[in-house]
Amino acid sequence: MSSILIVDDEKDERSVIRFLLKKFDFELEIVEAANGKEALEELMRSPADILLTDVKMPFVDGIELATKARERYEDMEIIFFSGHDDFSFVKKALTLRADNYILKPVKPEEFKQTMTEVMGNIRKHKKEQEKRKANQLFIKQHILYRLLNQTPVDVLQNEYPFLSFDFLNDYHRMILVHSDTAFLDRLFEEDNEYFYKLIKKVPLDSKYDVINLNPFQIVLLFKDSSGRFITYKQAAAQIQQNIQATYGINCVLSVSNHMDSPVQMAQTYSKLEGYLKDRFFYSDVFIYPIDTPLTDSKEYREDEYLLEEIEGALQQADTAELERKITIIIQKYDKNTKTSQGYLRFLFARVLQLFFQTMPEYSKDSMNRYIELIYSYKHFSDIKQTLLEVQREVIERLEEEKNSPKHVIDVVKQYIIENIEQDLGLDMLAEKVYLTPGYLSDKFKQETGSGINKYIKQVRMNKAEELLSNTNMKVNNISKAIGYRNDSYFIRIFREHFGVSPKKYRDMKRV
Repeated sequence: MSSILIVDDEKDERSVIRFLLKKFDFELEIVEAANGKEALEELMRSPADILLTDVKMPFVDGIELATKARERYEDMEIIFFSGHDDFSFVKKALTLRADNYILKPVKPEEFKQTMTEVMGNIRKHKKEQEKRKANQLFIKQHILYRLLNQTPVDVLQNEYPFLSFDFLNDYHRMILVHSDTAFLDRLFEEDNEYFYKLIKKVPLDSKYDVINLNPFQIVLLFKDSSGRFITYKQAAAQIQQNIQATYGINCVLSVSNHMDSPVQMAQTYSKLEGYLKDRFFYSDVFIYPIDTPLTDSKEYREDEYLLEEIEGALQQADTAELERKITIIIQKYDKNTKTSQGYLRFLFARVLQLFFQTMPEYSKDSMNRYIELIYSYKHFSDIKQTLLEVQREVIERLEEEKNSPKHVIDVVKQYIIENIEQDLGLDMLAEKVYLTPGYLSDKFKQETGSGINKYIKQVRMNKAEELLSNTNMKVNNISKAIGYRNDSYFIRIFREHFGVSPKKYRDMKRV
């Protein structure tokens, strides 16, 4: 409910105003003051939406009161009422943005009209404030979404120069909620308020924001710097139990460590996703990372790095590097009696899982059978033999792919993308893959349906579009960054491709 402060040194006058407000059904919280001094004290305690004040009063007159009130509350509606119909005063009142001026004695119909206008202004202001608040909230949510999706903070600051990014410093903890179905996305559309209530049931002294990241994941960003990691894991467990009990869905939650800076958000989210890879081995565990003695050990961190290198070798089809890394990890644990059997089984099951990702023709059941073997073997030699057998099959497959036209084309496409700023040409690319230019040109067109030069142009235009949309780079610098040495030529090619100049395209994107 809106409020009005009535200020007049005559009680009867205040009573008349109170009577008229009731008569015309203006729903307002009414506060009175007998002079300007009392009114200022009241405004210090609690703001009012409307100030209706007499002009001539002891201690502090209406002009001084209105001046100080306007300084403190910019959007306050101000109405003067006085028996002094003086033009110089009216002029002074208007400089204070007084919304109206009523003469005494107050005429009921005039009063009603004035108050109706003032109440309309208040409703309009409140709607505008709500809209501004909603727009700002949407922008902040969008910024958080893009941060989690690897957009650098400085890029976002260039896109939104009117916005203070200090709010990002409030976030110090993250919980990733993951569902294997699109349940979370549907929940946000249909029943998000009830879901918020489920989270609020958890006794955790932290404010939070919720980011709907994709149909399968939401992120809870907590505004807390206490570093109570165990408390957050307990809270995550309660959230998981509440979701399961209410919706019958077994979500898994991944809990971060303390974050010191907004630049850590994307990295933290990636870590939380990484923890969830262990779900394959722990079907009955819903909160990650799992607490194990090895989790923070030097040995565990070394193995995680080795697994990343093995995954990289598989993705790049680097069979020599793959064999070298597998040899390292086997030699590390062959006849190593200090490491627990449980951890060894877990580690080599993860290596097998990486292998099977490169062999889509194998079903998940086939992979599960190999994993079960790893957990059933009594000797490390059996684990090693199985691993090497699968490795041989993987290497054969990778070598076949490397010698296939498709692999060669993929190598060329990747080289173009990674070296788009260079002076790329058919002869140079053919030399990179040890083929004749004519043979490469024919195979590239067969595999992609496009000539090499057309593909290079498309990649350059895609990169130009990205740089124009997401950075403040100058057009001439973008031209050089995508391999065009002549700015005019780049602008002409861009206009032919998109129908507008690079500058016009950027302006259109930022409207």
